[in-house]
Amino acid sequence: MVGLQCIGVVNWNLKIMLQQYGTVVLFKRGEVMYTEKNYIMWLNSLMNINTDIKYTLIEKFGSAENLWMADRGEIADTKLLSGEKLEFFIRSRYKYDMEAELEKLYHSEAEFIIPGDKEFPMQLTAMNEPPMGLYVIGKIPDSSYPMVSIVGSRRISDYGATVGNKLSRELAEAGVTVVSGMAMGADAIAHKGAIEGGGKTIAVLGTGADVCYPAVNTNLYNEIKINGCVISEFPLGTKPYKANFPYRNRIIACLSRATVVIEANERSGSLITANKAIDNGRTVMAVPGNITSSLSKGCNSLIRKGCIPVTCTEDILEELGIKLTKKGLKNSEKDLIPLAKDEKMLYDCISYEPVSADELIEKLNMDAREVTCLLTMLELKGCIRRLSGQKVVRSL
Repeated sequence: MVGLQCIGVVNWNLKIMLQQYGTVVLFKRGEVMYTEKNYIMWLNSLMNINTDIKYTLIEKFGSAENLWMADRGEIADTKLLSGEKLEFFIRSRYKYDMEAELEKLYHSEAEFIIPGDKEFPMQLTAMNEPPMGLYVIGKIPDSSYPMVSIVGSRRISDYGATVGNKLSRELAEAGVTVVSGMAMGADAIAHKGAIEGGGKTIAVLGTGADVCYPAVNTNLYNEIKINGCVISEFPLGTKPYKANFPYRNRIIACLSRATVVIEANERSGSLITANKAIDNGRTVMAVPGNITSSLSKGCNSLIRKGCIPVTCTEDILEELGIKLTKKGLKNSEKDLIPLAKDEKMLYDCISYEPVSADELIEKLNMDAREVTCLLTMLELKGCIRRLSGQKVVRSL
């Protein structure tokens, strides 16, 4: 049985909150007792100490609580921490306010889960440098369904945006959970596509789970919490420090059986995710791109090195062992949504390659005002998407 530590008098509402988040209230009137999970939450907050060292310390002392109670000499004798890191570790036990952290959990509607909890993704327990715990807002989708990570450039091209939306939406329609990092560009498109496809999506953040970054994605952040979850190993309230994102990327890579890179230049953070996936025995796939585009260099390089090229959603499903033909996916929107004769004629001239309204007017020899009106109707029906430069593509 894990040992318990008293911390003092708290009000009844806080007692209820502490019970909800893994703390036992018992024995002495008005005193709160912490459980092992609470001490792991403290240890998890020490982000400048290697996770493997933390796990080794727990193993040596028998529990995170025993580590909290250990004196300086006992910790120094392990030779795992020394100098400034040892001093930082000792000070952290005086500075860390468990009660305040539990209040943050309560007010943000977050949950802190650790390996051994049934909600904790099993695929993260065997990865290199596994997280000690995860903060979750929302509900982690059933792990019996396959997960695919989709990543790519923040400054994604129209081509990349079209491909990303199509792949993520069709994967969701096939029952695949889409994982990404909620950044601008490819990440946001992947999450939106999964939601449009009626599926589940997971956003792995490089901030606290309660911090929406970038702020422009606030609406998307709220949708993801409803249609899946946001998760982070960083303590609640953590700001978007640059050093956090490579750590975030390893979780994106290891949650999924396959990682698909949509677009990436040669120094893209998406390649960090791809390399983490390879290091942990996951499959990496890449969308081939224009050889003259800098945004395609990373993907084309991955393919040249042996990663699987993605030309359609079925390529990914086949790699996952899901045998679905195009008929197994949701029917296209023109089969589901009735189109007028002129709408269908215009729709048939639009593909997944961006085309401008002027090109459509010339091709169909139609009045500009009529084409504009028809494009608006197709957009309202969800058949097409407008891109920059007054261009459009099929949305499904």
